[in-house]
Amino acid sequence: MKKIIAAAAAGLLLASCGNKTGWSVEGNIEGAPDGQKLALEAYNAGRWYVLDSISVDKHGRFSHRADEPMASADILRLTMPGKGSIHFPIANNDAIEIEADAASFGTGHSLSGTAMAEAVSAIDSTVAATPSLPELQRKLTRFITADTTGLVAYYAVGKAVANKPVFDPDDSFGNRIYGAAAQVYAHYRPLDPRGMALRQAFFDGRRALGKAPEMPDAPTVEIPASGLIDIVRYDNQGKEHSLSDVASQGKVVLLSFTNYSMPASPAYNAILNDLYTLYRDRGLEIYQLAFDPDEVEWKEAALNLPWITVWNSPSDGASVLASYNIGALPLTYIIDRKGDIGKRIADPSAIAKEVAKYF
Repeated sequence: MKKIIAAAAAGLLLASCGNKTGWSVEGNIEGAPDGQKLALEAYNAGRWYVLDSISVDKHGRFSHRADEPMASADILRLTMPGKGSIHFPIANNDAIEIEADAASFGTGHSLSGTAMAEAVSAIDSTVAATPSLPELQRKLTRFITADTTGLVAYYAVGKAVANKPVFDPDDSFGNRIYGAAAQVYAHYRPLDPRGMALRQAFFDGRRALGKAPEMPDAPTVEIPASGLIDIVRYDNQGKEHSLSDVASQGKVVLLSFTNYSMPASPAYNAILNDLYTLYRDRGLEIYQLAFDPDEVEWKEAALNLPWITVWNSPSDGASVLASYNIGALPLTYIIDRKGDIGKRIADPSAIAKEVAKYF
């Protein structure tokens, strides 16, 4: 009986271990003192913020496990105060292992556990071992063009040496690399805000160089001179909304493409809200299509918005973005009272001025 109970307990323990669905990061830091604190950090809106504090034990080991899988692939970092940071990629329920030395923390380390982690580790090693900028650019370009994740290309294109970016989108060569990285995202992660940011940097760089802003090989569909391309999606209550139906009601319609999880979203929606309050009784409607990756978070963000809010799920793909030739979010089109596509507005600060022309 004791053997049976022991076997059952072991089985339950194994099942419990197998049912762990969260991601994890653990490793060893040679020479780290017992109790050394590490900051686990994430990036948002231009700043790093602390997710958790991790302690190193007397053997130099540390570990952290999240309760839930990572909703979307991201780059996190471990920071040792005064010693620097180690960046590592996480997706789904990845388990990442870090080997480092306290004396060279942030410059001498290795990552393992996933192919993406190994690629990020190789990028860091390449940067540390390559003093020549032209040679470093060539080496990092190979990482970018060979990437099939998007996140590795994004990490490589954003590397800097002595606070100077390795690739400058306003430079002819750097601009081509930004375009290549953006294309990786367009193919593998078309709805990821990072890819949209890369595309916008590419477009801005093209303009700075005095070149045509078109994205090489980017899928685009010309919008007819009159009429529009219909969009049919569901709101957070499960009600279907057709753009063509909304545009046929004789109102001025703002067709808004956005992502509520982006840092610029609250300010953008504040502009739309001011316009909706001012012109709603005079015939203004807003049809807002959100490209958030998570449905629950989208529903929470859309809950209190007074206009039509619909969701483009990951399974819907990026065909709408291609149809309306959108490389970065947010973006707004004005549809006139006849149902014809009017002004395309990439700069949110210009929306109020353009909308006023219709009233």
